[in-house]
This record gives sequence, C-alpha cells and structure tokens, in this order.
Amino acid sequence: MKKILLFVLILCCTPLSLLFGASSKLNTPDQPLLNPVAITLVSEQIGPHTDETVTLSRPQLKYYGSLLLSSPHPAFGGFSDLLISENRKSFLAVSDMGFWLKGKLQYTPSGRLKGVERKAELGELLNGQGKTFTVKNDADAEALCRAPGSGYLVAFERVHRINRYDSGKSLDLSGRPSPLPLPKQIKKAPVNGGIESMALLPDHSILALTEGKNFSTQPTSAALLKDGKWINFQYKRNSGYRPTSAAYLAGGKILILERRYKGLGTLGIRFNTFPQDKIKEGAVINPDLFCELLPPIPRDNYEGLDIAVDSEGNIWIYIISDDNFSPMQHTLLSLFKLEKRNGK
Repeated sequence: MKKILLFVLILCCTPLSLLFGASSKLNTPDQPLLNPVAITLVSEQIGPHTDETVTLSRPQLKYYGSLLLSSPHPAFGGFSDLLISENRKSFLAVSDMGFWLKGKLQYTPSGRLKGVERKAELGELLNGQGKTFTVKNDADAEALCRAPGSGYLVAFERVHRINRYDSGKSLDLSGRPSPLPLPKQIKKAPVNGGIESMALLPDHSILALTEGKNFSTQPTSAALLKDGKWINFQYKRNSGYRPTSAAYLAGGKILILERRYKGLGTLGIRFNTFPQDKIKEGAVINPDLFCELLPPIPRDNYEGLDIAVDSEGNIWIYIISDDNFSPMQHTLLSLFKLEKRNGK
C-alpha cells in the first residue's frame, strides 16, 4: 500500500509533459512529449577511502568505491536493476515506479568511482499502447538486461511480463515495447515475487530468475529462453537470502546478487555463482557462495547488478540499491574489480 501511495504522489508531482500518453504533434506518436526529461543528479563518495584497506573473502575481488546518488526530481529512486556501457562511462537503471535513469560515471585516476555528471536523463516506461502507466501494479519494473541483437528487456512483477524496448539508441528505454512470451511457471509466480533477475548470456540465451515468496525456504522458479524455447528449472535459496539480479561472470559461470532482510540488524548482501551448463529442464540449482559484502563496505537494499570487462580482462562489477523512497534508505552505487590473474 505504501508503494501505491508513493506512486500516486510521484505522478502528481512529475511534470505534466511526462505523464499523459502521446502527443499527436510528434513525428513518433508512440512517444509522450518530453520523455525523457533532463534532471540534476548529485553524487557523493562514501565508504572507505583510498588509503583504507578493505579485505574481502575472495582475494581477487577488490573494492573500488561507492557513491551516494540523489536528485531533487520526485521520481528519483526505487532503482531495481542496472546496466553499464561497454566503455564503463554510462549507466542505465530502471525503477519499480516505472521510470528509467541514464547517467554518466566519473572515475579517479586509480579507477575508483569518483562521481557522476550532474546532467542526467529520466524517462517513463511506456506500455504496449505507447502510454505511460497509471497504476503501480503495471509499473513495477524489477529486472533489466540487453536483448539479443539490439534493444533491452525489462521484466515487471505483480503483472508478470517481459517487454522489449528498442529505440535504436544506446542505454535508452523510450518508445513502445513489444511483449516476450513467458513460461507458465513464471506467470504463476507470487504477486510480489516475480522476475527479479535477468541476464543475456554469451550464446544469446536469456536467463530469468524470480525472487519468490518472502521468508520462504522453497526454491524460486527460473527459466532460460534458448532458441525460442523456455527451459524451466529452479534456483535454491539458502539462509534467508533472495536473488535480486544476475549477470554473466566468466568461464561459463553466472553471478547472482542476493539480499537478506528479516528485520533490524539482519541485512545481508552477497554474491553467488553457478555454472550455466547446470541449467537443464526440471533441474534444481544450488549456487555456490562467491563473496559476502561486509562492513566497512556501505550496504543497503542492493537490487541491481551488471558487469563490464576491460581490455585487460579485468571484470568490473557494479551494484545499485533500491531506496524504497524511504528516508532510512539510500541509492548507493558500488564498484568492485575482479582482477585477472595468471592469464585466466
């Protein structure tokens, strides 16, 4: 109910040109007027400084800083997934209020996160009729990935579905989407436990992983779209954690971001992995712990994950948090480097 009221408040506060469907005066009538709009994005470096040592349980994984992001725009926040450009200079995020954010990243000479450019773009996702969403249940975007060939896939929960957006622009979710058929088991996912993780894999297959019921110990439903056919399997949950995002790591392995929260003092954030070749029809996959994130690394409700690989083969891991539009939570963007060693 709180999220529904927030959605209504955001709609009331958002500029009218971004709210009401399409303009007949535009050359592309499926686009609402001024969508996206320019917003001001503010960042602040937080967490351990460059001269502080952060030890992680996986020696090759190094912490490269965190940013606290904010904006005066009322629709800023609630970011549930993330994509990073190949050159690592730009990012795209989707929110569970039906908005998308595109911004540019800045780094220190050593490669740590330094900040973001103040000028950013905020857009509102459209439905299949080219109109903006008017109710929260339709706007709950939770997962984001690249689509095979071109464009981007956005998964929504509550009304479970995957939409493909292909405006022809890089890291852009404007325009009227087309639907992607879902397997039956994902259509039957819990209202607030639908697809939370998606990833485009090197063979152009698409991984979709649901979050499942809160506090449940049962495996969550998952599927892999390959050669036009969904392969259905299950992902095992352990220790109260729920999967929130996914990306292809390297060497045939998939990286999963997981979060746990059962009340004050119980927040847990970790990475898990499992081999792609374990995905079979009817399989139950039990992932392996990759690394748990502990203080002094800033932690919050991390829900989005993406990976970029540099020319030297180093793997850069980005995660973003959903602030739930709460004064007690924040939008954090954190960076990790998985160093290449011994030519592997």
